[in-house]
This record gives sequence, structure tokens and C-alpha cells, in this order.
Amino acid sequence: MLKPAGFTANMFKLLSANNLEKTVFLIVAAVLLPFILIVIEKTILPYPAFVEEVAKALVIFFLILNLSGTKYKIAAGALFGFLFGLSENIFYLINIIENGEIIYFWQRFLWTTPMHIITVLVILFSGLAGKKFIIFGLAGAIILHALFNNVAAEFLMR
Repeated sequence: MLKPAGFTANMFKLLSANNLEKTVFLIVAAVLLPFILIVIEKTILPYPAFVEEVAKALVIFFLILNLSGTKYKIAAGALFGFLFGLSENIFYLINIIENGEIIYFWQRFLWTTPMHIITVLVILFSGLAGKKFIIFGLAGAIILHALFNNVAAEFLMR
């Protein structure tokens, strides 16, 4: 039987008995968080970069950094960022279907999903240096996300 190599092997190991419960919780958090955060952003705190990155940092701090092995943590972070971006885009797909064209979904998906993966990894890598350093990664992720939102808004306004 062929064994998966590299990143794929690490993804399979996330589903091992040691990490299964945490991985399932990670997947649920990644899928549900965008739906919860949009309510917070629309009603209480209208700063999506701040709200989303703080929520991601909390998942990284309390869940991902407690997984076993650095490679698994990185794989879990990438998975979390991807699923977070996918879930957020599916939420916006409802609005796009009602008000626009489907091409905007694909543009949004291709731009925002990698941004979410990158910001998760920025927070995660700072946390890998020590949990006390996660605040620096959070600050960097908020800045990257805010810059991305401003550039994306400027580009889409043309």
C-alpha cells in the first residue's frame, strides 16, 4: 500500500487517535466561526480584520498549539485557514446569488482563501516561537488582513 508523503501525510496524522478530537473541533470551529463572527461584525464591532484575526488567534492558542508535533500544527493551521476562508465564502455566496453574478464568488474565493491561510500561519509561526509571542503574529495578521481588505475594496470599486 502506498503511503502519503509530506503535507498529505501530516493531514492524515491529524486524524490519528491522539489528535482526532482536537481535529474535529478545529474543523467545526473553522466552518462555524465565520457565521458567528459576521453577526459580531455587523452588530457590535465593525472591524472584520480585528474580529476575525482575534478569533483565529484564540483557536490557534487554545487548540492548534496544543496538538502534538510542529508539522501537525502547521498542517492543522493550513487546514483551519482554508476551511475558514471556504466557510466565509460560502456565506457570501448567498448574497452573491441574490445580488450579483457567480463569477464574483470565484474571484472572492481565489483572493480571500489564501489570505486566511496566510494570516493563520503568521499567527501560528509566532506562536511556535513561544505562546507569549502570539500577540506579534496577531498584530501582523490584523495588519495584513486590513491591508488586504483595503486593496480588495479599492480594486473592486473600479
